[in-house]
Amino acid sequence: MAEQLQPITKSTQPSADPPRSISLPCDDADRDARDDETSPDPAVTGDFETGNAVELLDNSSIGDSAVDFPDDDSRFSDLGKDSYASSFLSSILSEAEDYYWDNGRRYHAHGGGRYLLPNDETELDREDMKHHEMMLLTSGRLHFSPLPPDPQKILDLGTGTGIWAMEIADQYPSAEVIGTDISPVQPKWVPPNLSFEVDDLELDWLYRPDSFDLVNIRFMFLAIRDFAAVLRQAYRAAKPGGWVELTELALRPEALGAAQVGRSPEVVFRWLELLKTGAEKRGYDYHVQKRFRSLLADAGFEDIHEEVLEVPWGPWHREKRLRAVGFWHMRTFLFGPVRVVDHVKQWANRWWLTEQLTEGLQGITMHTLSKGLGWAPQEVELFLVDLRKDLSNLSFQLLDHCHVVYGRKPLR
Repeated sequence: MAEQLQPITKSTQPSADPPRSISLPCDDADRDARDDETSPDPAVTGDFETGNAVELLDNSSIGDSAVDFPDDDSRFSDLGKDSYASSFLSSILSEAEDYYWDNGRRYHAHGGGRYLLPNDETELDREDMKHHEMMLLTSGRLHFSPLPPDPQKILDLGTGTGIWAMEIADQYPSAEVIGTDISPVQPKWVPPNLSFEVDDLELDWLYRPDSFDLVNIRFMFLAIRDFAAVLRQAYRAAKPGGWVELTELALRPEALGAAQVGRSPEVVFRWLELLKTGAEKRGYDYHVQKRFRSLLADAGFEDIHEEVLEVPWGPWHREKRLRAVGFWHMRTFLFGPVRVVDHVKQWANRWWLTEQLTEGLQGITMHTLSKGLGWAPQEVELFLVDLRKDLSNLSFQLLDHCHVVYGRKPLR
């Protein structure tokens, strides 16, 4: 399919014209190549003091249920590739793959480049590792909403690499699973009951009302400006008795060991305030998770529940599972992909201080401070030097929380 479509447009300025939804299996040639070179080792837990590592999760393959689609035009049109319909399709794909580069990172140009995080290979690896962290945090649960044993339809908004959607499709073969994102970066080999769509979730949805058993919205606070409007659409799309589930980090860590260190991690707290200010100037609610319960209630949902999960920043926690969560949180949320097992072996050397462990933190910070607050790239990099020093000090014992809030659409 890739050779029949227009190549990725790497424009220097973001485009303000949003594309509408297209439902296509996406070309994963770049993802395959990236997986061979830079994909992380499986999730790790174990005795960090002695360097013993245990494989927990390995999503390197989808399984025997995966299917491929033939590379021909027949899926889209019975007209030739030079037809008007084929040209229109190529035009939509060109907009969907309209990227731009800023300070060495690739971003999606959709909506004037309003999405603050990159969508390059480094970020996609970080997204997959963040999913591994969530599986550790929830003890392997993909959702908290009490679904029936045979749900019929599930929607994953902002699916990213599609890893959650693929696993939920495997868990519920009875369900038609749809994953949507503005970037067509998902793999082509997927379970037969899963499809991906390129769409902007803040535009009008085209789904049939009263159709979804579950609408999943996870880690989208830097992608959704109007959560109330999105939840109103989710209410319309959910079937009576269906659920909407929201997941977000609080990003308000406590420094439990500050007294022992003799000071608080002021650089970390300043960093979080700067990110909050930069995000809010771009129209995002940095602490939207505090309003999840009220937003769901205002949209009409009932039977609302909230799970609050501890998230250590770094492997300082006494509990083995939370120590592993903290390890992965430093890898995924703060620094970026590395060969985990190699660094477990070098634990005494404090592997996160090496220069190769900076991509994730730079990706989160650079665009927000430079575009949102007008900082020069050199200022951001100098600030990150001091930030990494405080983040690498496990004696601060930074402890954050993850909020999972879910509500049910009333029965008729």
